Amino acid sequence: MLKNKKHVFWQAFFLTLLFFFLGIVLGIYLEQTRADDVNIAFYKSEASLYDSLALGRLIEDASVSCQDFQEASVEFADRIFEEARELEQFDESNKLTGSVKIIHRKYDLLRTLLWMNLISAKETCESEINTIVYLYTYDTNEVSIKSEQTVWSRVLSDLKEEEGNEIILIPIAIDQDVSSLKYLIKRYGVEEFPAVVINEKHIINELISSEELREYLD
Repeated sequence: MLKNKKHVFWQAFFLTLLFFFLGIVLGIYLEQTRADDVNIAFYKSEASLYDSLALGRLIEDASVSCQDFQEASVEFADRIFEEARELEQFDESNKLTGSVKIIHRKYDLLRTLLWMNLISAKETCESEINTIVYLYTYDTNEVSIKSEQTVWSRVLSDLKEEEGNEIILIPIAIDQDVSSLKYLIKRYGVEEFPAVVINEKHIINELISSEELREYLD
């Protein structure tokens, strides 16, 4: 009887040890996979950054029509929007939070560059595309702010889905220390956040529906 008890004890011990090491191996694998995904996101952001700079040069090229530039801008805006959404899938509680925030800052810079390019284009082209810039706070723990921003995101996503390529939606976090964005915020007199800037003419702070937002479009 005593031998059987010892046998059962050692079986339980080795099984526990086995599952313990399997857990460690699985954890390392998942962390490495997550790190690989972050690295991919980083290189995507690098490529998009250079693409944005090249897009800005198109404005100066007389052989590029306003229509071509607008189509390129819509495509670029949609692409970096989808790339940035991939970052939101990472759990902010993991060890890679710092890396994700750095990449997020780069995408905020990309979106700011896109906004600047569109502002420059409007000075030389009669643009038929409406630009909607959504300025929000990225790093906040206030429940009320998060709730309001969640609703704003849904409203703007609905509007984008309804209007398609007729609008360019540019969400930009204001707390990522992007100097050029600070200049634009000051230039257009945006003082409260979250805020929606439509065609650099209308600043909306009060939460409204997509139907009401449509009234501000050109």
